[in-house]
Amino acid sequence: MNGLGEYFESTFKEIVPLGNLHILDSERASEIVAIFLSLDSHTFNIFWQSPVLQNLCEKYCKTLSFKGILQVQYTLLLNIHKAFLKEPKFIQNLLKKVLENFDLLEQHGIAKGEFFEQIKIHLDFIIHQEIKESSLTKEDKKLTFDKDFLEDFLANGLQLLEKRKEVLKTMCAQNLLNLNPSLEELESLLDKLSNQHFSIGITGVLSAGKSTLLNALLGQEILGSSTIPETASLTLLKYSKVPSARVSFWNKVEWEDLKSTMEDSVLCELMANAEFKESLEKYVQDSTQSLAISLQELPKYTSANHPSKLCNLIKETTLFTPLKFLENKVEIVDTPGLDDPIVQREEITKSYILDCDLLIHAMNAAQSATQIDVDFILNTLQNANISRILILLTHADLLEKKDLESALSYTKESIESRLIQSMPKQSAGLLLQRLDFIALASYPALLCQTNPKKARELGFSLESSNFNALVNYLDQTLLGNNSTKAKDLVFLGAQGFIRVFQKIQSACALEKSLLFSQESEIQRLIQEAKLQQEQSLVQFEETKKSFNGATKQLQDYLATLQKELNQKLENSQNLLSERIFADIVYDYEKGKTPSYERLQRILDLGLKDFLSDILRFCTQSLDKKITQIQSQFEALIEPQEKDSSALGNFHLYFDESILKKTALKILNRIEKSVRKFGKNQKNELKNALDLDFRDGFLEFFEILIAQSKVLESKLTDNFKKLLEDLERTLNSDLEHKAKILENALHNSRQSAEEKTQKEALLMRYEKDLEESLQCFSALQDYATKGVSDA
Repeated sequence: MNGLGEYFESTFKEIVPLGNLHILDSERASEIVAIFLSLDSHTFNIFWQSPVLQNLCEKYCKTLSFKGILQVQYTLLLNIHKAFLKEPKFIQNLLKKVLENFDLLEQHGIAKGEFFEQIKIHLDFIIHQEIKESSLTKEDKKLTFDKDFLEDFLANGLQLLEKRKEVLKTMCAQNLLNLNPSLEELESLLDKLSNQHFSIGITGVLSAGKSTLLNALLGQEILGSSTIPETASLTLLKYSKVPSARVSFWNKVEWEDLKSTMEDSVLCELMANAEFKESLEKYVQDSTQSLAISLQELPKYTSANHPSKLCNLIKETTLFTPLKFLENKVEIVDTPGLDDPIVQREEITKSYILDCDLLIHAMNAAQSATQIDVDFILNTLQNANISRILILLTHADLLEKKDLESALSYTKESIESRLIQSMPKQSAGLLLQRLDFIALASYPALLCQTNPKKARELGFSLESSNFNALVNYLDQTLLGNNSTKAKDLVFLGAQGFIRVFQKIQSACALEKSLLFSQESEIQRLIQEAKLQQEQSLVQFEETKKSFNGATKQLQDYLATLQKELNQKLENSQNLLSERIFADIVYDYEKGKTPSYERLQRILDLGLKDFLSDILRFCTQSLDKKITQIQSQFEALIEPQEKDSSALGNFHLYFDESILKKTALKILNRIEKSVRKFGKNQKNELKNALDLDFRDGFLEFFEILIAQSKVLESKLTDNFKKLLEDLERTLNSDLEHKAKILENALHNSRQSAEEKTQKEALLMRYEKDLEESLQCFSALQDYATKGVSDA
């Protein structure tokens, strides 16, 4: 890894460096380098609110996160090594000033820990490194790629890695080293990279023009569009040579949950529909049922306009189509409108969005930046891990240029002002950098592809519709073989290969150094290795106990949190029940019929006050506890040379749809109780209302606990995976060294001629390994810089 050593190889093994980082050219380079390189996850969590650090992050890594810090650190170290090859004296003088700044940070208790100590050692080594002429010309030997290779960088990059894997296969055939585990690791890595898929989410409110946008994107009118919901279920679009579709129905538990939020009149109308009732009985079962259908049958199952109303039974639809756009493992998630009256579909939509690589949010240019739009975008920015959000102002052809520019400015300003209201300006600025905006005339773009003659008659073109801007955006950021996503995949693949090849390179060097050693010396090393193995296994068992302790600590905390939530909910439900009961009695005393609209307002406001507060308490409490546990966990991982990003990003988030669903369920219960018990049955009504709230709040409570348990399960699974990785790496390293020493013992009893032959073979393999490492380094260089000397 460009001479960074094993410690930093492990620390940055999952990190992609930044393409452009010009800190070393800055007048304050020694100060900036010192600040960035002094940070580990612990000190970042302490000082992340510092204006100095926030400004530096905004300028250099565009994100206020520890992963962003890791990217800057990795890029800085790579740049320092590259610059040292060209200007060694300059870099050595710069690093002396950096170490002086380190001393100041250390004196004030700002910098400390294992990472900080390793950085100081590393920089001190560079300062005292002798300058050799060969070092100055090493950059001139950099491998480059020709134009044809770069045109399909993803495919050719993965193919190059595949070819370099053959180097190990050849070595494995000679049985010099135990290379099977390394080969398996490379094969697993290549399989993971080649099976990467890209997911694009399409969202928007009713009348935003999502269906027309998607049809334009696909170049074919597949989904219907109208002024009332046409896509009434979530739809996944995937590639297949043979067009087909499959619909999935709600299961019985999900259907009962859905029914509890429907008005009686709506449910009665559905059950009076013979076709709907027949499908309900046939397809809504204990487990999720699915049905293969033809494309011509789609409207029957997905359209809210169809008289069968079967769309209410459909959980999601998968559409398989041979469209080239989807061919390279691209998946599109087309969602119902954000203002979908069925809350359960809204929940599914938002869970899918969390896993998207890119989100395209459509807004009608004439009605852009509505409250629903802005709330959704803010929630997605703050709580999802989507790398980018593209906001498309659709129906752009219906506005004059001046009005369109005004709508675009208003949309940007609305989102920015809302973000600044909810967080510090610097943090809001970092989130805004994940947003992109394009105005698009969707219908003209679709017509140009489906009926070019009519489009020409109407004066439409792809250029004037701005469709090409959308295609170029997707190609550059996500889909193209030379896209940012493609380069990141190749970079991570090369990084994994570097890690494996450097380990084998070290093994070759060790075996070569032992080739002519005396048997007694090798026996001594074997005994040392056994002692090291015993110590490592003891240390691993201690680490395992600590991991298990962290898991138990989280489980105990969840049990305590559950009791606190239960008490808070009980107090809230009693207060709300009293309010509703008092309002109903007041209407009775005035000789009025209780107003359901008024009851709904009281209920909505009460739930918003009480339950929103409980949601905040739950999320903040768990986030704080998880951060505390992870900080303990990091201290255990660092000695094992694992980077803190391995801990993962675990965050509990509840969307407002949970409040909406709770309100609908309780209101439906209240309406039935009011109809059942009149003004002369106040005691019975009060008892019924208490029961309505108890049942409604119980479901809310169960959702909170279920989500907390999911988070607990994810975190403990992550702990388990880390343990398995630690154990696998430990055993692999120990077995690898034992095999080398065993070979060395065998070699010591061979003739001088046999030893010389093996030495020549090892030297040849060392050369092959070095050439491979140069290839991997060149791949990473292009992936980060995006240029080639070819």
